[in-house]
Amino acid sequence: MFHITFFTNGTSGSVPSDPKAGGPMLSVTGMNRFYYLRGFTDMRCKHSRVLSVIREQLHREPSDGDIYIVMSKDRRIVRLFAYDNRSYSLFEKKFVAGYQFMRIIKDDEGNEVAYRIDWKDVVLLLESPVIKSLKIR
Repeated sequence: MFHITFFTNGTSGSVPSDPKAGGPMLSVTGMNRFYYLRGFTDMRCKHSRVLSVIREQLHREPSDGDIYIVMSKDRRIVRLFAYDNRSYSLFEKKFVAGYQFMRIIKDDEGNEVAYRIDWKDVVLLLESPVIKSLKIR
């Protein structure tokens, strides 16, 4: 079984390279179910708005243990929302200028609000930056 643990120091979007920095952690594995919310790109929203979308549009309960993924319009920010043991967690990863996350496309796109994503694709999404532009000097 694969396992990724994200350590945060309590501020949105900061992930120290040293796990000793402390704070809560978001722990996800291949045992979780992952859903990408394709139409949700407003990064001003935090927990309450995303949880509302999950309940009202997906008719799902966020506390069921699923992980929900949202991405900014320019694909430089990706957020994972999860419920773990009586608390909600938010993990954010942001690329520097010139890089972005890969676009998520489903073959039979249709009108789905969310796509189910396999664990291997979540790992690929978080670990593989796409170069948005190349500047030659």
